Amino acid sequence: MACLEAANNARGDRSAPAACRFLQIAVLLGCFCSAATHADDLDCPDGVCIEVERTESSASLFAVNQLAAPVSLLLDFPVLENMTSSVALPVKAVVHAATRKRLVTIRADEPAESFSWQSSWRWTTGVLGARHDPSVRYWIPWAPSFRFEVGQAVGGTFTHIGKWHYAFDFWMPPGTPIRAARGGTVIRAIENFSQGGLEEQFKKRANQIFILHEDGTVARYLHLKQGGAHVEVGDRVAAGDLIGYSGNTGYSQNPHLHFDVFTVDEDLEWQTVDVRFATNASEGFRPEPGQIVNGGARQFGHR
Repeated sequence: MACLEAANNARGDRSAPAACRFLQIAVLLGCFCSAATHADDLDCPDGVCIEVERTESSASLFAVNQLAAPVSLLLDFPVLENMTSSVALPVKAVVHAATRKRLVTIRADEPAESFSWQSSWRWTTGVLGARHDPSVRYWIPWAPSFRFEVGQAVGGTFTHIGKWHYAFDFWMPPGTPIRAARGGTVIRAIENFSQGGLEEQFKKRANQIFILHEDGTVARYLHLKQGGAHVEVGDRVAAGDLIGYSGNTGYSQNPHLHFDVFTVDEDLEWQTVDVRFATNASEGFRPEPGQIVNGGARQFGHR
């Protein structure tokens, strides 16, 4: 009998193949894999783990989310020999913050015969299948006393392509106070990076704040300055609340604020959604490149 559990993938999302092979002789001798440790004792370097509880002829797999953010997870079994799953495969699940969730139980069809399994899994931050509320109108995320130009907007050809299509870049000097465009709960606040540029090394080095909304979507505020987070994970904020300060960190050529709202699609990838900002018109508006936009809830203008 052999058990194998594995490590992270290159993207940093937790990805772990696991295998446990039971042979007929092992069953006859009463051998079995040891039970998993309690969730509080698990070593989850990225905050999300798969816990396995085993018997001589079955295994139950649980997702353990030690983060303060919901995650979406996909679990599959590339190998499942002489075993049956309790649910349809692959398993897709949302695991809420600080939660342990049973995903599946697999059982030997013929315990007296050899049977084996191998699993693979991955996860991402966010709520799989969340649907953006189209009636929501967002605040421009800075104070009314400031006016800034829109750089890239929806469909920008530099980086606002593919699943990043619905995104906005607002040019502004470092240190500009940033305010929440919509109320919610802070689920990520990174502020330790100090540099930016267009080299590959900077793509994962943007200071950022993520805010989870009640409809399950998440707003991203990127490229903040070092030490530029005014909030902490778990804080509740309202639209217009100060959350941080702009900068030029990460994959960024000039100081600006990147803003978008995303959900998690069926591929477990972030998919930006179309949003509208508040004006006196009920339909709101979508900023366009070259516009000069005033901060606050209902103010905008043109150059």
